[in-house]
Amino acid sequence: MATSTGRSLVSHDTQKRLQRIAVYLTALLISVFTIIPVYVMVVIAIQSPATTFAGGRVNLLPTQPSLRNFLVLLGSTDTVRYFVNSLVVTLGSTVLSTTIAVAAGYGLTRFDFTGKSLAARAVLFSYMFSPIVLAIPLYVVFSTLGLLNSHFALTLALTAISAPFCIWLMWQYFQTVPIALEESAWVRGASRWRTVRDVVLPVARPGYISAAIFAFAVAWNDFTMARVVMSRDEMYTITVGASLFLDRVSIGWGETMAVSLLISIPPFLIALFLQRYLLQGFSVGGLE
Repeated sequence: MATSTGRSLVSHDTQKRLQRIAVYLTALLISVFTIIPVYVMVVIAIQSPATTFAGGRVNLLPTQPSLRNFLVLLGSTDTVRYFVNSLVVTLGSTVLSTTIAVAAGYGLTRFDFTGKSLAARAVLFSYMFSPIVLAIPLYVVFSTLGLLNSHFALTLALTAISAPFCIWLMWQYFQTVPIALEESAWVRGASRWRTVRDVVLPVARPGYISAAIFAFAVAWNDFTMARVVMSRDEMYTITVGASLFLDRVSIGWGETMAVSLLISIPPFLIALFLQRYLLQGFSVGGLE
């Protein structure tokens, strides 16, 4: 019996060891497939085209780093204008989506009305539609209202894409905020608005920061809506502007990789410094 028990323990240890190895190998493969494209982007961005394509092949060892591609972007293209357009639209959409999500999420949580659960699920269901499905109807609406080629129209379009999920996320998060906290504030004479501002929102900070990050990611990475709503070059966002380097007779790979690197910096910084709130927010309601 002792021998059988020992074999069982050895078999269990071996199984755990194999599972651990499988997890490590999977993580390694995912890391490789993730890091290689980023590495290629960075290397091509920091080398001149002459160095990158020297000898008729692509040189992926940064032997002669150069800022040539970035200087071309800043001096000979409208990249700065595209970047500013993206910032304006992204910040507007993020603020609008988060505000709508907080108001709607709180209302769905604290107020009872007929069809509340159906309304909440309908909001989430609307997020399942691809942006391309909304593109043509929104184009017709904006064209009728004379809003094409404006930051306002693109902000509304991007808000329509991100707001449904943000509302659902805040609805889930507000359900974790104890109603006793609000009742305590009401007993002390606080109005509902002051209670929400001073009691509920501080507790729900991870939730609305997660919603804001999601809205930011949707707006910053958008290509479809910007391409549909904007037709003038000076109104393009950075994602659409970056694609112009691929429309040339001679593709500017150096400039394309350089602008791609610039596009990657804001999301990277947000994920780096706000990941704690992001994990807390998306862990609510079975989203982990």
